[in-house]
Amino acid sequence: MTAVADRSNRATQASGVQAWSTRAAGSLRATVSDLGRGRVDVRDVGLRLVRPVQSRARRAPFVVVVLTVLAIGLVGLILISTTLQSLAFEQTSLNAEVATLEHQRDALERQVDRLSSPASIADEAARLGMVRNQNPAFLRLSDGEVLGKPVPAVRGQR
Repeated sequence: MTAVADRSNRATQASGVQAWSTRAAGSLRATVSDLGRGRVDVRDVGLRLVRPVQSRARRAPFVVVVLTVLAIGLVGLILISTTLQSLAFEQTSLNAEVATLEHQRDALERQVDRLSSPASIADEAARLGMVRNQNPAFLRLSDGEVLGKPVPAVRGQR
């Protein structure tokens, strides 16, 4: 009986995935019935015990994946929050620097306006020894004609 079972197993393996033939199934029944009567040893036939098929997937890998995704998400949120907070501090310091520079610019503009006024220019010219001319003459650029009578300025006249 062992030879018949071995031949049927070889035939099934050779043909790939195929249904057992009626003859092989009958010889298998005979082998099982001989086992029940105690005539043939289980090891001679080549039978072995197999574990039952687990129908449910294990939960541990799924839980590990979910917890890993949550941990990565939380770490990402913490990093983004920290980065935004540091950028907010940097923005505050830059805004303070901008305010300081705007005050400096305003002060410089006021100084330029004060120094470029006609009265300030006249005072600076007098300090440098220049004399104000009482009879100025003008030059017309379109034709080069001199308007007025040019007279040299004299020190001490006002």
